[in-house]
Amino acid sequence: MNQSPQDSSAIRLPPGPSGSWRPTLALIRNPRLALEGWARQYGDPFLLTALNGPVVVTGREDLIRTIHGQDPSIYETFATQTTVPILGSGSMLVLFGDRHRRERRMMTPMFHGDRMKAYGHVMQQTAVNRMAAYLKADVIPAVELMTDISLEVIIRAIFGGNDEQLAAEMFDGSKRLVSRANPLLFFSRRTHFSCLGFSPWDRWLKAKQDMCRLFDRVIDERQQDAPANDDILSMLCAARYEDGEPMSREDIYAELLTFLFAGHETTALSMAWAVDHVHRNPQILNRLREELDDCADDAPESFAATPYLKAVIQETLRVNPIVTETLRKLRVPLELGEYRLPPGMAVAPATVLAHYNPEVYPEPNKFNPERFLERSFSPFEYMPFGGGHRRCIGAAFASYEMAIVLGTLFKKYEFELVDQTPPVPKRRSVTMGPSTQVPVRARIRR
Repeated sequence: MNQSPQDSSAIRLPPGPSGSWRPTLALIRNPRLALEGWARQYGDPFLLTALNGPVVVTGREDLIRTIHGQDPSIYETFATQTTVPILGSGSMLVLFGDRHRRERRMMTPMFHGDRMKAYGHVMQQTAVNRMAAYLKADVIPAVELMTDISLEVIIRAIFGGNDEQLAAEMFDGSKRLVSRANPLLFFSRRTHFSCLGFSPWDRWLKAKQDMCRLFDRVIDERQQDAPANDDILSMLCAARYEDGEPMSREDIYAELLTFLFAGHETTALSMAWAVDHVHRNPQILNRLREELDDCADDAPESFAATPYLKAVIQETLRVNPIVTETLRKLRVPLELGEYRLPPGMAVAPATVLAHYNPEVYPEPNKFNPERFLERSFSPFEYMPFGGGHRRCIGAAFASYEMAIVLGTLFKKYEFELVDQTPPVPKRRSVTMGPSTQVPVRARIRR
């Protein structure tokens, strides 16, 4: 272990920018620019005093290894006072310690192995159906297309695919929920105020309450016949902890909100980025099509197993990490390099710094899938889904979905980018997405 209690005089913190509002706003506007600028000015690691509390940020492989290598019990979640009112106290994103381990142990099988692969045909058919509807338009907004695909996939995975009316209601409610997730709500508890029903917080609460009413209706049905269904909601209703206790309804709400909110938007944005990157690089597109054309049966498993498509997805997630840093809060002191951090301080492996380290990724600004065919990267150098004991439990599900959807669309359709100027990353909520809708024209490949 790297930590042992000492008196406060032993604490040594790295330098960093002053103030809290200005650094927080800089992170919201352009996190990569801000983080790289501070790393150059103050060194790595550096101390950032955000509105949600003080954070030591690093992109160094050795320090990320230290952070991810600790006993999970030394950490708690960061900014719970801000996140709990948004998602609920039962969300996996805010749990820590024994409760986090218990919840993770129960939920992980729902997104892995044969259960995950069972959704492959749903993913593929959803992509084909949504694309067919969008083909009627002269210009297709790729972000909107991918959001519709990914949202329908997660809805059908969570609630099952038999009730089309329910799927449509959940689809509309989830889009409304995500659209009302103002970024400031996640960065400061002070933004959680009401104002005649028109504040960002009021708008979020209204969308959340509408979704929970939908959840109630379905939970009541599932709790009566949960053993007969294999969708995620039925499994949550039927699940029992080691002591035999079921999940509370409030905790089911929290997990469903987390799945809907975090489980589809991240995947959709990554797929939209992939469309843009691939079609700005003709050599990459040609090599990818050659590989996909060799998938004679077009089966989901065939697309998921294609190495160059996998490399394209990996490079997309490197160049455009959806979450730019992951945070956890210390419960005990921690020695991080030459510094000693006190309890209450947060530590943040910065994905966007690690992924653009020129010593690890030569020409880091270049989109180059071949780098993932030439060598492997450690989980402390490449971490699009976070790392350590808090790595996203939906990582395998998201990667599988991206391979099937992109493989299906790239093989069946030809896309042409409308904008000659590439989009840049822009803050959406806690996630980063393209600054445009990535408009494309599309036609069936001949």
